[in-house]
Amino acid sequence: SHPLFKLSQGKELIGETELAYRFWRGETVAITGTDGKSTTTRLVYLILKSHLSGVYEGGNIGRPFSEIVAQSSSGVAVLEVSSFQGYTLKTFRPSVGVFLNFAPDHLDWHKDLEDYLRGKYNIFLRQREGDILILNNWQREVINTPSRAEKIFFGKGGDIDLKPDGWVYFKGEKLFEARRLKIKGLHNLWNSAVAAAVGRIFGVPAGAIREVLYGFKGLPYRLQYIGNFGGVEVYNDSKSTTPNALRAALQAFDEKVVLIFGGKDKGADFSPLRGLFKRKVKVAIAYGENGDKLVETFKDCAPIHRVDNLEEALKLAKKVLKRGDTLLFSPASASFDQFKSYEERG
Repeated sequence: SHPLFKLSQGKELIGETELAYRFWRGETVAITGTDGKSTTTRLVYLILKSHLSGVYEGGNIGRPFSEIVAQSSSGVAVLEVSSFQGYTLKTFRPSVGVFLNFAPDHLDWHKDLEDYLRGKYNIFLRQREGDILILNNWQREVINTPSRAEKIFFGKGGDIDLKPDGWVYFKGEKLFEARRLKIKGLHNLWNSAVAAAVGRIFGVPAGAIREVLYGFKGLPYRLQYIGNFGGVEVYNDSKSTTPNALRAALQAFDEKVVLIFGGKDKGADFSPLRGLFKRKVKVAIAYGENGDKLVETFKDCAPIHRVDNLEEALKLAKKVLKRGDTLLFSPASASFDQFKSYEERG
C-alpha cells in the first residue's frame, strides 16, 4: 500500500538483499521465522566457520548482504532474512533454507497474516531440486512452504528430533546432548538442532558442531542471563517483540516469574497467552503504548500493574521482588514507542 509500490508499476522494484544476490557467486543459507532467526543464524555461522573458510554472516542480523558482496563474491553467506526483505526478492535462491516458525507479527506493516506469510514464502520460492529446505514439523503454514527443494523437518517424528536418551539426532546420527546447551528454553534447543543439521549438510564433523553448541552462551537481549542481585535472578529478553517470543520465554522457566512487558503495539493478539500467563507469572508490570491493552487482556490471570515507562516498571519491580524470585524482562512488543531499538531498550 506504500506509494513506492504504486510508482513502480511496470518497473522492477527490488530490495538490498536481491541487489546483493545478483553480484554473489557463492552459496547462500537463508534463515527466517517469526522468532529465533538471529540465534540460529549466529550458530550456523559459528559452526560453518569452525570447519570452512570464506563464511560470512549478515542480512537482517546487522551486516547488510551488500557489504559482504563488496568484500568477496564467493564463499558461504549465512543470512537472516525478514519478511520485509523477502517481499522484494526476484531471483534470490538459497541452496539451504530454514523456516523456523510462524506466528502473527508485523501486522502494522503487512495488510494481513497471509501477506506476512507471502513475504516468508517468497524467500524459498525459487529453490530447485538439489537445494534443501529445513522446516518446522508442527506448523501447517511452515510445512506448506512452496519450494522444489528437498524438505527436511525438525520436531517430533521429523528428520531432526530429540530422542528419549536426551540426544538430538539428524537422520539417525547423534548430533549433541540437549542438557549440555548453555542457552535456556525448548525454542533454543530447536534453534541449536537446526544449526547443527545445517552444519552436517555442509560436512562439518559432529565433534566440531558439539564444541560450538556447548560453548555458546547466546546473543545479547535474547533471554540473556544478567546475574543474581540480592537473591533475585534477572533475565533480559529485550529482543522479545512478539507474543510468540514471550511464550517461548515463559516456557523456559519452571518457576513463576515477575514479568515486565509492553511497548509499541504491532497489532498482535495476546489472548492465546492467558493460560500460560496464569501458570507462569507471579506479578506482571505493563508499561508503554500498549500497557492498557495488556492489563485488559491479563487482568484476571495474575496481579498486574500499569506504569508509564520502563524506569517506573523497574522501580516497582524492586519493591515487589523477594529473595528467590526471578525477574524477566520480555516486552513482547516493539520498542519504538519509547526507544530507538530493542538494543537501546535492553
